[in-house]
Amino acid sequence: MSEGEEPMTIGKYCENIEFKKSTSELKTAINSISAILNKHGKGILYFGVKDDGEVCGQQIGSETIRDISRDIRNYIKPECNFEINVKNTGNEKEFIEVLFNGDRTPYSADGKYYIRFSDQDRQMTASELERYFKNKIKDYSEWEMQDSNVSINDVDEELIKNKINKGYENKRIPFEYDDVKNILKKFGLLSKNNDTINNAGNVLFSKNKPILLKLATYATESKDTFLKLDHFGGNIYECIDKSLSYILESIDWKIELNGEARRKEEPEIPQKALREIVINAFCHSKYDSNTTFEISIFKDRVSIYSPGFFPDGFTPLDFAFKHEEPIMLNPKIINVLFKTCEIESFGYGFENTFKICDEKNITYKYENTKSGFRFTFFRPLGQKYSYDISELSKKVLKLIKEDNYIRANEIGKKLERSEKTIYRAIKELKDNGFIKRIGDNYTGYWEVL
Repeated sequence: MSEGEEPMTIGKYCENIEFKKSTSELKTAINSISAILNKHGKGILYFGVKDDGEVCGQQIGSETIRDISRDIRNYIKPECNFEINVKNTGNEKEFIEVLFNGDRTPYSADGKYYIRFSDQDRQMTASELERYFKNKIKDYSEWEMQDSNVSINDVDEELIKNKINKGYENKRIPFEYDDVKNILKKFGLLSKNNDTINNAGNVLFSKNKPILLKLATYATESKDTFLKLDHFGGNIYECIDKSLSYILESIDWKIELNGEARRKEEPEIPQKALREIVINAFCHSKYDSNTTFEISIFKDRVSIYSPGFFPDGFTPLDFAFKHEEPIMLNPKIINVLFKTCEIESFGYGFENTFKICDEKNITYKYENTKSGFRFTFFRPLGQKYSYDISELSKKVLKLIKEDNYIRANEIGKKLERSEKTIYRAIKELKDNGFIKRIGDNYTGYWEVL
């Protein structure tokens, strides 16, 4: 800085902005991202800036941005949205700006949860975290009761009549259908003015197509080429039926012989397992989200995505086999689906699915994404095709899963193979739909499919 030149300052401190002198403080910076997300939902992090906001500059090497991006992806769970920018002051000092946001709180940093107090990042206690999550569930379930501004006249009367009568026949509802308004009132689906329905009633019974469902069939194991693409609008009941019919029409069916040597056609993925996961997707979704539901059919798998999040700190295995109490984002919606026999029982969807898949040797996986939850069934014929890769490629894939920013020369050193040999293994993984390159060869990363 030349004599008399004023130092550049970012601005005054506020609770959703964090200053770090350099990326040597990257670990504590990750904690700050968790804390700010949990308190404010979005924030800004600067490297190369002093605590008082003065830019001191940061040496930015070829790996600097990559390291920041890798650590945010690896250690902030669930994943958040972020953008990294290199800034330059008038006196040629470089510093780094990280913009981040997310609405799937609570966020953890390397398995620990933090909350922001003034300029401090304090780790949450177990009781604080439990209270935090329960309040979040309560806040979201209040969405069901909010007025949708949809008239009672827009309710599908034939649908509600059929569903109520089915519940009555199966002794889950103690009354028969009489008229729309009375039924909606009994289920708590009317708004306070009694002339419109609440949000729960809208997504359940509206004729106005409140839910958007994307349906796609792809030619291979990636999204490069699609064979069929469709968008469907409907209520929950219509979307459940459409999802199941689309999947069953798109996958293969096999012929089995029973004890009397009679032909019996069965879908390659058991229909009951598919139904459990499809219904689960619509039961536990965040309907105030801007994202859509997606059914994706690939050569080797079927993917079911919903804009709902799986509770942090839990996995489907906890509810399937450890008998955790069900956590319901949408208690009203789930109650109506149960009463009308769309759901067989509470809290057994994953357990039933896993047992069926194990009996039929169907492989599956599940994951929280940045904005929702995805469950994947692997198609039996697709599995046979996809797993037919070399042992070296399997080792390369394992390293890429551990660090999706890893480079070919780094893999070669770890496996003691030439870079040329590693490139052949990478090509095999790409050709078989295991990985896809996102971005360029220098700053990009591998997406594991």
